[in-house]
Amino acid sequence: MTVERARRPFALGILVVTAILAACQAKQQAPPARTEPPPSVAPPTTTTTTTIPSPPPVWGAARWGMTKEEVLAAFPAEAQRLPQPVAFSSPSPGASDVAIPAYEMGGLKFRVLFGFESEALNRVQLSAIKPGDTACIDLEKLLTEKYSAPADRSTTQTAMRSEQIVWKRPDQTITLACAEAPGLGYRQLALDYTTPR
Repeated sequence: MTVERARRPFALGILVVTAILAACQAKQQAPPARTEPPPSVAPPTTTTTTTIPSPPPVWGAARWGMTKEEVLAAFPAEAQRLPQPVAFSSPSPGASDVAIPAYEMGGLKFRVLFGFESEALNRVQLSAIKPGDTACIDLEKLLTEKYSAPADRSTTQTAMRSEQIVWKRPDQTITLACAEAPGLGYRQLALDYTTPR
């Protein structure tokens, strides 16, 4: 065997071993496999806008806390600014320059006055215009059907008979005030919606 032939397998073996070593070394230098979990895909985010709901209406479109301008806008072609303030009827004093001059409810005609404290609506009063003999009884029945039995009732008898009937609700107090002097033909009826008390 010639030396040349003997060297060939040896040279071939060295080449194979070198190639194997190079391949092993490349594997060792390769970056380590990731052991971290793949990043998760975040769910799409949604933006929810929370608005504070308006308070419930206390009478028609009127809501406690409205300004005079808001009340006028809530009752277009009905509510108006008066040239001078008009006094509220009993049961409590005060005056207003925002009103609905003529409003009909339950067969009765009323003047509606809107009362404000610190520029915020806190009272709505309906004063009957020429109430009939049974107006107070009829209106009490109507309110009782709507709001259930009244929470309070008081009667005063002098030359004039006065009665106050009160319904207390979480969002308002409703007071029906009736006064009459039958011998004089005098009769007054006022329905007051006020902030809860």
